[in-house]
Amino acid sequence: MLFERNIIVALQSLATEGLTNFFKAVSLLGSWYGFIVVFLIFLFFSRRYAFYFAGTFLGGVAFNYVLKVLIDRPRPFETYSTIISFSDAMGQSMPSNHSFCVVVIAMFVCYFVSKMLDKNWKKTLCIFIMSLIVVVVGISRMYLGVHYLSDIVVGYIIGVLFSLAGLNIYNKARRWRYEN
Repeated sequence: MLFERNIIVALQSLATEGLTNFFKAVSLLGSWYGFIVVFLIFLFFSRRYAFYFAGTFLGGVAFNYVLKVLIDRPRPFETYSTIISFSDAMGQSMPSNHSFCVVVIAMFVCYFVSKMLDKNWKKTLCIFIMSLIVVVVGISRMYLGVHYLSDIVVGYIIGVLFSLAGLNIYNKARRWRYEN
């Protein structure tokens, strides 16, 4: 855990007002704000896809909160006086819900875009941009002093697993609908 503390301290040693505001804003991409924006966009194109996205997202958020209560890991700023909280985050640290959320958003966006676009370079660009957003949101959570690296990695893993399950269920339901 000392290694993880050192990562946060190193990130926070770069702190400026501008960087703090940037990371606070980026962090919103992995929150309810990001969810609502993407949900509304999906709703415009495909109601069915939007609701599978919402079910996956909400189910994962609920699962994350159960894990947070069971694991009961305090946030870094609560454990180490050398870590500053630049956020109003409350509750437990493990797993990072923002990391989970941004992965679900990114995977559903990439899948949706890959079905809509015909050019491989555009699909690759989408994957690159969404991957960059996922990484920056994870860094933002450490910079803000509210998560350890392991919290973020676990959030990413849960996000990938829930996304794969949600997209698999969506595809099976879509095939079943067209076969019947």
